[in-house]
Amino acid sequence: MKKSLKLVAVNFRTKMGRIVTGFLCLAACDLLQMIIPRLTGRAIDVLAEPQAKIVDLVHVLSLILGLALSVAILRYSWRHLIYGFSRYLEKDLRRRLQEKFLGLSLSWHQDNSSGDLMALATNDVESVRMAVGFGLVSFMDGVVMGLAAVVFMLTINPELCLYAFLPMPLISVFTKFFGQRIYLKVLKVHDVFGRLTETVREQLSGVKVIRAMNLETLAQAEVNQISQTHSLINVRLSLIMGLFFPLMTLLTNLAVALTLYLGGQATLTWEITPGDFVAFITYLALLSWPMMALGFTLGLMQQGLAALDRLNRVMSASEPSSRPLTRSSPKPKTLEIAFQNVSFAYRSRPNLALRDLCLTFPAQTICALTGPTGAGKSSLASLLPALYEPTRGQILFNGEPSQNWPLTDLRRLFGYAPQDGYIFAGSLGQNLALGRPNALEKELLGAAELAGLPVTPQVFPEGLETIIGEKGLSLSGGQRQRLSLARAILADPLFLILDDTLSAVDAAVEDAILARLKPWLKNRGALIVSHRLTTLKVADLIYTLEDGRLTDFGPPLELAARPGYFQRISRLATQRPL
Repeated sequence: MKKSLKLVAVNFRTKMGRIVTGFLCLAACDLLQMIIPRLTGRAIDVLAEPQAKIVDLVHVLSLILGLALSVAILRYSWRHLIYGFSRYLEKDLRRRLQEKFLGLSLSWHQDNSSGDLMALATNDVESVRMAVGFGLVSFMDGVVMGLAAVVFMLTINPELCLYAFLPMPLISVFTKFFGQRIYLKVLKVHDVFGRLTETVREQLSGVKVIRAMNLETLAQAEVNQISQTHSLINVRLSLIMGLFFPLMTLLTNLAVALTLYLGGQATLTWEITPGDFVAFITYLALLSWPMMALGFTLGLMQQGLAALDRLNRVMSASEPSSRPLTRSSPKPKTLEIAFQNVSFAYRSRPNLALRDLCLTFPAQTICALTGPTGAGKSSLASLLPALYEPTRGQILFNGEPSQNWPLTDLRRLFGYAPQDGYIFAGSLGQNLALGRPNALEKELLGAAELAGLPVTPQVFPEGLETIIGEKGLSLSGGQRQRLSLARAILADPLFLILDDTLSAVDAAVEDAILARLKPWLKNRGALIVSHRLTTLKVADLIYTLEDGRLTDFGPPLELAARPGYFQRISRLATQRPL
């Protein structure tokens, strides 16, 4: 819990002046508010006097009105300061959480569902805001008003005050009993909400498959099951909190009943004046709010702490990195890449995807990578821009270990176009310009033309402003791949990675694209991952992977002449009937 509280401690330190001022305004507001019942009692006593004058009553009423105006001003001030701080905290938590999401590796994201992360950024952050805003205000309000009410009640009649407080010790017993139970239930509610969010997100993303395979009933049943679990846990939480609040009310009403019985007798015998008795009852009624605030605050605080614990699990997630913050040398003009005994395994899989790789991609050379499905080709391509880190061994860039390169500088060297390049919701131009937001229109059109995606009115009626929909659903598979390629080209990389990028276009279109790319790749390096023989023959060097191991490499003609994987696919391509 202490570690979780450190997550928001920095915000409290930064805005300490604002917070202290807000709580001082809140305390002053409560104290002034507690004087009003005393003045009301005084007004009643004035009216009860046989020789009462209207001037005396007007004087008391003027004081009450002045206090009411002061309370209104102070209340506005503390609400602006404290609730404003809670909104600032909410904004800062979301910003830090987003930065953390983007900074964590793909391996970490593969181990954590997107739905749960979405719940953290919405439901959990909101719970923290409520705890800091309403929760702390309720707590402070309850403490100040409670203590002030007790002091005023003691000044009126200490003995009657003692009777009024007889039921109060039970409050601490109930608070301890219910507190831990509420915390555990709230934590479970947040966890199940994350699962529910992930299930709905996944079904919305795969709605085409669900409808095509007539799986609507099964999908609805899955959502209903998790929703029912979420509802059941919420009902159990509501039952606990629903029992806690009435108990607080019951204890408060018991105190009022005792006071009415004993205080009424004291008033009849004039041990206290009617005005003092009315003031005493009013203070006791005001004391019921701190009792209620205790239960309200307990629920909010437990929800906030549970949310902080979940947020802290993400914010404290660390992955070892010894990368420097800045470079000590300028950006290179050419790039040679060398793998030295590199092995790699995904966290979720026990077996190695790559095994003891030793190979070199020479500078200004078009290299190709081929091999059977599951050989580790995409894994190798992902290691180049440090989307993953090697499990063993190291990768050298111009003779310098990758760990010596800051991620931003390293990734600027590469243009990466995977087979399933993600297309963001928005326009065609916005997707093209992701790597270069300030690119000119002619540069966007040139990159699209080079990638075989000409922006013509027949295909894109609005040109670069054409909205292509979420995940590029209005585009064909080949158009999405060529858009991903154009995006990588526009980034003007030193080394282009094409991971089966053109698998969804026909061979003739692919040949035309590669023919245009070859002059552009002059003085650059490239790695083309493919199964197509025509694509592989564009390369200067071809590397074959099988079961995560490098089995052969060399120019296309040499590989085709000696036994191996490349020779096999070459013979199959020539024997395949038209």
